[in-house]
Amino acid sequence: MLAKYMLPALAVAGVMFSVYTVIQAQQVPPPSRPIVEPPSRPGRVTMIAGSGLIEARRENIPIGVNVPGVVTEVFVKKGEKVKAGAPLFRTDDREYQAQLAVRQAELVAAEAELHKLVSAPRPEDIPPARAAVEEAAARMNDAEAAMSRSQRLFERKALPASDFDKDRFAFLAARASHARAKADLERVMAGTWKEDIEVARAQVQLAKSQVASIRTNLERLVVRAPMDGEILQLNIRLGQYAAFAWREPMIVLGDIHRLHVRVDIDENDLPYFSPSSEAVATLKGRPRVRFPLKFVYVEPYVIPKQSLTGYNSERVDTRVLQVIYELPEDRARDVYVGQQMDVYMAAATASRDDQLEIGGIDSPLPFQEQGQEHARASERGANPNAGERTETGKPEPRPAGL
Repeated sequence: MLAKYMLPALAVAGVMFSVYTVIQAQQVPPPSRPIVEPPSRPGRVTMIAGSGLIEARRENIPIGVNVPGVVTEVFVKKGEKVKAGAPLFRTDDREYQAQLAVRQAELVAAEAELHKLVSAPRPEDIPPARAAVEEAAARMNDAEAAMSRSQRLFERKALPASDFDKDRFAFLAARASHARAKADLERVMAGTWKEDIEVARAQVQLAKSQVASIRTNLERLVVRAPMDGEILQLNIRLGQYAAFAWREPMIVLGDIHRLHVRVDIDENDLPYFSPSSEAVATLKGRPRVRFPLKFVYVEPYVIPKQSLTGYNSERVDTRVLQVIYELPEDRARDVYVGQQMDVYMAAATASRDDQLEIGGIDSPLPFQEQGQEHARASERGANPNAGERTETGKPEPRPAGL
């Protein structure tokens, strides 16, 4: 008898449990609430803030080397004010000094050769050349006289033809030697050939260029200040090897007569930023000490936010716009380059022209409404038995036949 009523009761209970499980599975769980409520932007924004970093008026200029080498001399100290072109430090120049001595010797030799060619002929070269002409003329006259005697004897059949030919060829050779001696004298008197002088001048110019090149390299070994400013950092020592690649600049130079503040404005606050808005800065730990700021310029490129240490590895997923403000010259407190400041700027109010024509700024855009409708349609397609949601979150029963 017990089994007769127990089995149907268990079957009914299983069916009811199955129906309850299905109904519970169809319900959307309520959204989880965060442990700490995220901050919400007020309806009307009156002020925006950003983190600022004090820098020199022309930014902080890191200075390296033109030619790597061992530092042999440092001319400046920390905090020293320098003028543009003033020497900062020098690297080892012994190799270039040796090359300069060689090039200068080559230049002296080239100039001496050019002077020799331009000064020709030497006064000592003219008498020997004239004596050679006179000697050749005497030999020619002697050979001519011997040939005349031989010719008369040959015509009388008193001299063999071979002897006459010998005297005749000796005269021709003497006449040629006389012509050559005269040509040599004319060449000596004319001086150096013009083309030879041009070649010598080119050699002198080449030697001068090589000397100038070595001197330029020597000048590059002396690192000079690119502008007027103050030595903010000095990270170079005597005997240190100065290389092209460095982790920290050897010298940081800046013009601190007028200081600027570089402010990072979060991209979410950019709609409320206006260059004409009033801005003030406060010191870290001294919020009551305020500095009125003057807008200078905006760097028109939004960059990933960086840590104020300057390392690229410390970026986060926020992008910022960098705005430059100028600090007043008369300051209530001393501030220093690299110091952090909190900067507050009055928010710009949105005009009616900036609002969207479709329901105002806070109204959803058409593509947002379409996306929401598409999401609801997809949900109904995934679960045909799911109806429209009511205010209580439970699905409404679908009408029969749909």
